[in-house]
Amino acid sequence: MDAYFNVTEVGMFLLVGLLFILLNLVLLVKRYTRARFAMLSILAASVWPALMIVLSVEQLSVLDQLTSGEFTLDAVLAFGVVLSTVLMTMIPAGVFLHRLVTVSRLHSE
Repeated sequence: MDAYFNVTEVGMFLLVGLLFILLNLVLLVKRYTRARFAMLSILAASVWPALMIVLSVEQLSVLDQLTSGEFTLDAVLAFGVVLSTVLMTMIPAGVFLHRLVTVSRLHSE
């Protein structure tokens, strides 16, 4: 079974997904983000490892699939990876930047 996929790569995909899930749960518990945004980001972080594992097993280049212009399952998976990556990273980044601006405004007063 090791010939089909790299176990270390799969472990890293799962670790990154788990870290983003935990980050969003912390932001949700601390009430830094709204529940709908946190749950959207958690959903994206839970789908991301599966999409990356599928693309890794098929040995597909995400950039090649995005620029091919064809409507195939591989292109849909590549767009899914991009969308889930954007959602799982930009929501916590937006929360962090919002908190950073808020704290800097409070500190300057």
